[in-house]
Amino acid sequence: MAGPNVLMSKDVTIAAGAIGFNYSVTMGIIFVNKLLFLRTKFPVLTLAASHLAVSALFTRAAMYAGVFKPRDAKVDRMIFAVAALQTLAISLGQASLKLNSMGFFQLTKQMQVPLVASIEFFYLGRRLNAKKVGLLVLMTLGVCTACASDVQFSWLGALMAATGTACTSVEAVLYSYLQQSLGWETLQLLYKTMPMATAGMAVVAMYNDFGVNAPSAGAGDIYGAGSGNFLTGMDAVGTTLFLSSCALGMAVNVSSCFVNGKASALAYAMLGLAKTITVILVGIAFFDGVPTTRVAAGTLTAICAILMYTKLTLDDKARAAALKNSGMDEKNDTVEMVKAPLMESSASKR
Repeated sequence: MAGPNVLMSKDVTIAAGAIGFNYSVTMGIIFVNKLLFLRTKFPVLTLAASHLAVSALFTRAAMYAGVFKPRDAKVDRMIFAVAALQTLAISLGQASLKLNSMGFFQLTKQMQVPLVASIEFFYLGRRLNAKKVGLLVLMTLGVCTACASDVQFSWLGALMAATGTACTSVEAVLYSYLQQSLGWETLQLLYKTMPMATAGMAVVAMYNDFGVNAPSAGAGDIYGAGSGNFLTGMDAVGTTLFLSSCALGMAVNVSSCFVNGKASALAYAMLGLAKTITVILVGIAFFDGVPTTRVAAGTLTAICAILMYTKLTLDDKARAAALKNSGMDEKNDTVEMVKAPLMESSASKR
């Protein structure tokens, strides 16, 4: 059982604070964006590009303020891959929403947990014991059961959804690996990746929102945004919502990267499940009324699995701390770090 020393340790406290902050700003941006899209016709991908641009400006302001020192390193393939994956994940996610139902979109998003665990196992050698694997399966199935309604998709849409989820998963693992194994600080890393991701997202947004693929007047996307004049509704309230969304988007981007570094990519993926559960519970409380048996059973299963997984992780940390304090050699059966050849070759280029 995890003791108070483990719960109050610096690493656990920082990771828990980062997870809590990321959870809060993500919930906030969901509601702000909903209000923005209901009030205005602001294009979704242009908004995403704005979030990335504000994040890039924030890292530069933090650098000039002396918060961190930029790392002297060339932009290698891994840094470029992270930025490209971030752009692809956002773009493919929006494409999935247009081609599939919201229910199918939510189902594919939950696959990030097993995908991240599989990527870390095959490419980083990170192993989980049978109990943790079983709990990951339970929490994923629980959330999928709870949000499995109105599942409609096209084969092209399904391909885009699967590819987008894969991009998000690889991006999270790389963000985590660069910080935990290669020593990058969060702001140092975002200082490199955000400008490239902004440029890529701007190109996609210009093509989709204002170019040949732009929605015709009155068409719009699933949010009602992007149709007609995008300045429609951009009065004082609309502008305030836009600026609030940009500020929250920057907070989400920075805190997501921080969580990947201080906790793990898998913890960040599990946080995604918790966010989905919260959206389901808020919907039940304010809109849907009494939940169905399927939704209640799935939600309860996921919550219990997440809590049990957290307890096992804290117990592992407590045992590791006890072994370290006793001077014994630590051998952790649940997590083993083995650098894959791909990662070793990238590290050698630093």
